[in-house]
Amino acid sequence: MSFKQKKTLTQKIKWWVNTRIVGFWRVRFSGYVKQKVAAAPDTVKFNRDASPMHSPTNDGITVILTAYKRSEYLEQQIEALRAQTVPPTEIWVWSNRSDVELRDMSKLADRVVASNSNFLFWGRFALANLVRTKYVAFFDDDILPQPRWFENCLKTIESGHDAILGGSGVLLPTEGGYSSKHKAGWNGNHYNSPVQVDLVGHAWFMNKAHVNYMWREEPVSWDNGEDIHLSYMALKHGGIKTMVPPHPENDQSLWSCRPDFGKIVGRLNVATYKTTDHKNTRSEIVDSHTKDGWHVVKSLPDFALPKDKNFIEELQIFNQKLQNNENFSLVRFGDGEMEVINGKAIDLSTKCNGEHKYSPNNEQDEYYREILEQSLLHKSDSYFVGLPCRCCVGDSHCENLRNQSAQEESQLTWANLFVNANYPKFLESTVEILKSKKINMVCHENANLSGLPFPVNDSFRVGANAWSQNYDSMLAELMTYIEENNIENQVFIFCAGVLSNMLIFQLNKKYPNNTYLDVGSVFDDMLGLGQTRKYLKGSKKRLKQVCVW
Repeated sequence: MSFKQKKTLTQKIKWWVNTRIVGFWRVRFSGYVKQKVAAAPDTVKFNRDASPMHSPTNDGITVILTAYKRSEYLEQQIEALRAQTVPPTEIWVWSNRSDVELRDMSKLADRVVASNSNFLFWGRFALANLVRTKYVAFFDDDILPQPRWFENCLKTIESGHDAILGGSGVLLPTEGGYSSKHKAGWNGNHYNSPVQVDLVGHAWFMNKAHVNYMWREEPVSWDNGEDIHLSYMALKHGGIKTMVPPHPENDQSLWSCRPDFGKIVGRLNVATYKTTDHKNTRSEIVDSHTKDGWHVVKSLPDFALPKDKNFIEELQIFNQKLQNNENFSLVRFGDGEMEVINGKAIDLSTKCNGEHKYSPNNEQDEYYREILEQSLLHKSDSYFVGLPCRCCVGDSHCENLRNQSAQEESQLTWANLFVNANYPKFLESTVEILKSKKINMVCHENANLSGLPFPVNDSFRVGANAWSQNYDSMLAELMTYIEENNIENQVFIFCAGVLSNMLIFQLNKKYPNNTYLDVGSVFDDMLGLGQTRKYLKGSKKRLKQVCVW
């Protein structure tokens, strides 16, 4: 057994002097002097301390950026991130050590990690393990996100694609190796719907939990291919796909990067793709994963790239629904309807057979305006909304209308679906299908049904300015008719202007087992109401017009 030896009084005094007095001057004070007087030139002195870390949340976005040799663009990048329609909760910066800078970014970002080593692109993904929000986003330093990029990513996830999302996707060749010839995203093909790819780069957005898959296995190379490694690891260990959210050609607000910025800054000499053996190294990484069992997207049996809407084919889709007895509703919004919804005075009471008028200060008009707006926003798998196309109203107006509708792309179609270049096909195909259906029609009080190419079971008549004058009575009449006669699997054709949308919206909600079609003016001449539109008069220009999406 051993016993602790007690210190003498002299030893105690000596110990106290060495630790409390000499130690202070030798350790604490000298360290302070070294810090203040003899600081190394590369020492980062932070201008601002970060706030305490918050508790984990079930929402929110943390952005992680990398500062390395191109940090002069960081401020512009952060401004673009703060201006997102869904702004990030926090912005972090991983500052990699370079031979020219080790800068303090604390004035710009919420949190900064300054590394005296260059961990390339891996550091930011390692840092993601400390994120407390549900989502994490990464950006290369040559990427300038557009205002609705985060909104686009979240909508893509909400639509069922909880994937590794990115702004520049690559579809790898089936024969092996790496090639970026087939891209999707801001610097590739622009699709209107999400598209599955093998890997994404430049910008990433994902559930924070997905990042963990990256560390399940050692990378094939620490010098390249973090994007390849992440996508394969997530797919292999979590079944997580990699996808590019929509990058519509005519709406860059949804894009992950402003293209001029990405192209110019991305070509600077510090870009990774300019390093020696860049492509060969990436090919080796791909081949290694392929040997491990990776099947690239193009080799999958159900592989198909999303198709953009086609004016003629879209009519055929709805024809097929009619042919298959698939009940659905179609409403159509033109400029006149949108003027009303947006609260702008309009008077078309002298046009054609008296279309409609709207006064913003009229209490009754405002009541019906709200119903019309509901018909634009109503959502159902069987409910389709026709909107004016960009070739007729211009890009800006077209996109505003689409955004205002808040409808999924799958539920949108052309307001002009039955007219212009589709009008002859409507007469040839759609009308032929209608001949085999039980038809009911809502139309003008002066319409003569005898000129129609199909019999009408029952008709319901409206007058001028019907949207405000006939809505209540006509809705009640139609509902009574459907209920008392147990009407199902019949087609209701509406030729009643603005009123058509309001009625179809209500009927779709309550009686979805019928088909309700707003066909506009297509039957005006047959109904004896005159050739009210240029296409009805045989205008070659109109009948050749293939409307674009």
